[in-house]
Amino acid sequence: MRARFLLSVLVATSCGGDEATKSASVDTGTTLAMCPAPGMALARTLSAADAIPGETAVGTAGDFIVQNERAAFVITRPDAGSTYWYYGGAIADAVAMDGCDFDGEDKLDEVGIVLGELELTAFEESVLRGFRADDVSVLSDGSDGGPAVVRATGTDDTHWLVEYTLMKEALDGGGRAFSEAYGLDITVDYILPPDSSVLQIDLTMTNAGGEALSLTTASLLSFGGTLDLYRYPTSSLDVGPLSLGLGIPWLVATDGEDAFAFAVDSGNLAYARVSGVDIAVDANQALTDPVALEPGESDTRTSYLVVGRGDGPTATEPLHAVNPEPVPGQPYTLAPTSGRVSGPDGTALESVAVALVATSPGGEPGVLDVAYTDASGAFVHAVPDFGPDWTWQLRFEAPGRASVTTDEVDAGDALGDITLGPAGVLDVTIVDGDGAPSPARIELQPLDGDGRADSLWVMGSGAHPVVPGEYAYTATRGYEYAPVVGTLTVPEGAGSDLRVELVKTIDTTGWVSIDTHVHSWDSPDSRVDPAVVLEHAAGHGLDLVLHTEHEHIVDRSRLPVDIGVDAWVDSIGGEEVTAVVPEHLTMFPVSPDGSARGGVVEWFGHDLDTIFADMRARSGGGVNLMNHPSYLGLIGWDRLLAEPSLADPTLLGLAPDAALWSWDFDGIEVMNGHGSPFAAGNGRWLDWQSMLNAGHPLVAVGCSDDHGGTKVGFPRTYVPSSTDAPSEVDTDEVVAAFQQGRAIASAGAFARLRVDGEAEVGDLYAPTEDTFELSVHVEALPEIDV
Repeated sequence: MRARFLLSVLVATSCGGDEATKSASVDTGTTLAMCPAPGMALARTLSAADAIPGETAVGTAGDFIVQNERAAFVITRPDAGSTYWYYGGAIADAVAMDGCDFDGEDKLDEVGIVLGELELTAFEESVLRGFRADDVSVLSDGSDGGPAVVRATGTDDTHWLVEYTLMKEALDGGGRAFSEAYGLDITVDYILPPDSSVLQIDLTMTNAGGEALSLTTASLLSFGGTLDLYRYPTSSLDVGPLSLGLGIPWLVATDGEDAFAFAVDSGNLAYARVSGVDIAVDANQALTDPVALEPGESDTRTSYLVVGRGDGPTATEPLHAVNPEPVPGQPYTLAPTSGRVSGPDGTALESVAVALVATSPGGEPGVLDVAYTDASGAFVHAVPDFGPDWTWQLRFEAPGRASVTTDEVDAGDALGDITLGPAGVLDVTIVDGDGAPSPARIELQPLDGDGRADSLWVMGSGAHPVVPGEYAYTATRGYEYAPVVGTLTVPEGAGSDLRVELVKTIDTTGWVSIDTHVHSWDSPDSRVDPAVVLEHAAGHGLDLVLHTEHEHIVDRSRLPVDIGVDAWVDSIGGEEVTAVVPEHLTMFPVSPDGSARGGVVEWFGHDLDTIFADMRARSGGGVNLMNHPSYLGLIGWDRLLAEPSLADPTLLGLAPDAALWSWDFDGIEVMNGHGSPFAAGNGRWLDWQSMLNAGHPLVAVGCSDDHGGTKVGFPRTYVPSSTDAPSEVDTDEVVAAFQQGRAIASAGAFARLRVDGEAEVGDLYAPTEDTFELSVHVEALPEIDV
């Protein structure tokens, strides 16, 4: 079955938020240089005087903005290079407004558009191309009292990441050619009415070619940072490589301070998650009712993006006015269901998460939306009434308290008082063998088997909300400190003290540990605050974090000091060059150069030799690493000859004379995550050995490739250093260690090696006698099998 489809790409990442305020206005200290009159909308070009607040904000002078008193959205100019998206005409920023003041920060990364041809039974034959805006302009400035409209017009162009992914998929079947343009004229109207936080996205497709087309609109979504994504499917279906949840009223992402909602107009919204990307597709169009275009015909399909200041309902409620039937055949009304949440003593509880749990006819329970209580403990959920066969419950969750779920509630119910149980607090103090404050990770497991397991990350000391009860605990600090286990009781309504001494039992003097592959919300496929990444690294006993964001170079050098973990962990700047072909690659050290996305290395269309050379130039002669090297399989790596067996670079979308191999790198990820390099089907150890045998002393790298924050430092690489203090480590020494082969990849053990008492790791030693003395000293915690 073949269907052509048109996709909108939504990548939303979040900046850090203050948990103390869930829906109150935030004074960002900035306003727009020009605002619409009350009750009006405005479209215009951004000026140098405009400053969109938020770390993810990238809109600059020359981009375009549609705004009113409730919301503002920034659309990039045609030549913009500020986004992860390849082309202009994309939504770059979105922020709630309070009149002419920003009511929060931008937490949206970008929205782009792609079009393609999906082969449901042979995924590798699919096509996906990106919308390239050749012109962006103000269609209506809103001065007539109507909507403000920014129009982007253009055509399709190569979507490099997907193009190369599909070419890799097709290689075993003999390969495939680069996709060609469809001959579509594409117009995207970004429409913001007065007094509405809903941005209407009208996508008009005109078949300017000579063949009939069958198109389906869809979206690729990735929400990040502090935003949690909620999606409730009423049914499911496996389609080709995707397992889709169907009949979803809307997707909503919120952290209680800000929210986004996404919906398709009068469609059947379906959802799947693939490779860190949220895929939203109109299942009706994809399976039964595609957009059929004869030559010369046009068709317009609509989707909606909403930004709200507060919890989920601030973004989902406005959708009812524009999309009253999000589930096919089930139009709905909204009725407010309200109540007040308090503790056992009657004290109002603020910032309690109130999840709206839906059960559709024949479906399983799931969260449709999340609201939060205000300072008085009150909440209001606008419950949709899809009909009598739907049932609803509310689940209340607050840190340190047992959750409570109601019986069935009806839309419009006034629930009165909801009482949560008493809170528990665990005061933790962690010290090292010298009595100095120490970071740690503490795992809590309820002894009754009914409670909630928890992970606490302690930076020396702190009070942590924990549900009252009895727990078994394990306190750790990575590979080098002996774990401490025990039991504890967290009483109701009172604090409990836990003091743990973590003793370093593995001697790594003269060496420091580094994780060379770590992501945060600066990458589109991660939702973790960079500060949290560093705290977790400290809790795992890691010395150095190499920040390797996808196509983004960010300066995090001051962050360890700013958050107070510099005594335990430090940062180095790098980039993961996301070259789907040849391979994802890491370079370091690099700092942002002031250009868009920090001055990343362009990879698409370039061979390995060119990319490595550009990486060396960008890092000033720094380190080049090859990541999770599936590329060796693509080129048919011959371990005996240490060279590719593939002869035709065009099968990988490269030029006929492209170099399929280059030795201009320093190390290879033999351990990417804790999977064994010796396991069946994992040839990284053998590939690395073949390179050594061919006379190329590349280092074996151990790294986490962590995107979730919980695995940073597992595994890791040790390199020699003239200091054991992370904040004093000389980056030049780290670079030299990788380039000189002085590195040890570790999944738990630490080793020292000497030959004849003089040669060490990284040295090339030629014995002068027939025999030589080899000294190998391996240390590990008793829990680690060496």
